[in-house]
Amino acid sequence: MHTNRAWKIKGNGGKLHNLNSHRFFIDHQCASCGWSFEDIPDRSSIKTLDDYKVFWHKQIKEKHWKKKWNNQGVHQLFDNIKKGDFLWTRDSGEYFVAEITDDPKNLFYFDTSLEATDNDCSAQLKNIEWVKVGKEDSVPGSVSFYPGFGSLVRIDSHEETINQACPYTPTSLFSALCLKPSQNLMKKHKITNKMEFFHLIGYAAAEDLVALWLYDRFGYVTIPSTNKISTEKYEFALVDTSIDDSGKYINHKKIYIQVKNGNVNLNTNDYSSLLLENEEIWLISTLGTIDNKKSSSRIERLFRKSSNISIEKYDINELLNFVFDKNKQKILPTSITQWIPLFL
Repeated sequence: MHTNRAWKIKGNGGKLHNLNSHRFFIDHQCASCGWSFEDIPDRSSIKTLDDYKVFWHKQIKEKHWKKKWNNQGVHQLFDNIKKGDFLWTRDSGEYFVAEITDDPKNLFYFDTSLEATDNDCSAQLKNIEWVKVGKEDSVPGSVSFYPGFGSLVRIDSHEETINQACPYTPTSLFSALCLKPSQNLMKKHKITNKMEFFHLIGYAAAEDLVALWLYDRFGYVTIPSTNKISTEKYEFALVDTSIDDSGKYINHKKIYIQVKNGNVNLNTNDYSSLLLENEEIWLISTLGTIDNKKSSSRIERLFRKSSNISIEKYDINELLNFVFDKNKQKILPTSITQWIPLFL
């Protein structure tokens, strides 16, 4: 059984990788990884993928480039992508997805037009019907994150199929549901173990989930500007918005969270030294451990009490109960609620 996989195509063509080719993809229902050879006059002889491979090797050999076909995006696009796989791209902050409906060899088309050449999109997968999905909050982290520098990468390479009878990884199933949001597809691949929910959402959605749970549970509100790459020890900071009977805020406590969605281990010693008075740090590992204790809670709250560090433990099921509570779902983003019908 072929596993339907998910890929992301960057769409930055040209020798300097400064062309926004993804717009051309969407407008012309195609996908390309460059290598148009715009300065070669005899390109019109290319009719098939085999023709293109012969032409490609000839040009590489003549120019003495130290390139190999099996290391380039065109190799991935025409040889590694299979019928039933999914392609993702992004244009102006919005994500688009398409299904590969035939063998890429049959979808090959070499477009020598001026527009295709200018966009470095001559070697194409044709008949690619792109469907707009939405902005960052509408897709899982596997889609929004770009793992690598290549023009085309597989974005679900670390995911297993959902079960033995299912040809989808979590990301490819998400892709299929975006294109065919049918109840039949959801019923066919029903999931009974709610812990599998964490396999389906990406790291960004997991962070959103924790932030919204902390708001609902404790009244903590996220400070958006604190979500920076430079803050390696935490994802972002929050503030306690609790008020007293007179309507005044009780304190100015700062809260920091570290979220790992997957089988990732966290150590409290790496974070406890950062704590100042009137601060707390939340450690969440959805499928891993804390301090390498498999029996421990996957959610821990660290706070300083006098000169000592205190730890409170919370059950990971609190997050899952929050997700599957119909009254709470109204404040959850699409990247989370998209998966709920698979468990009902």
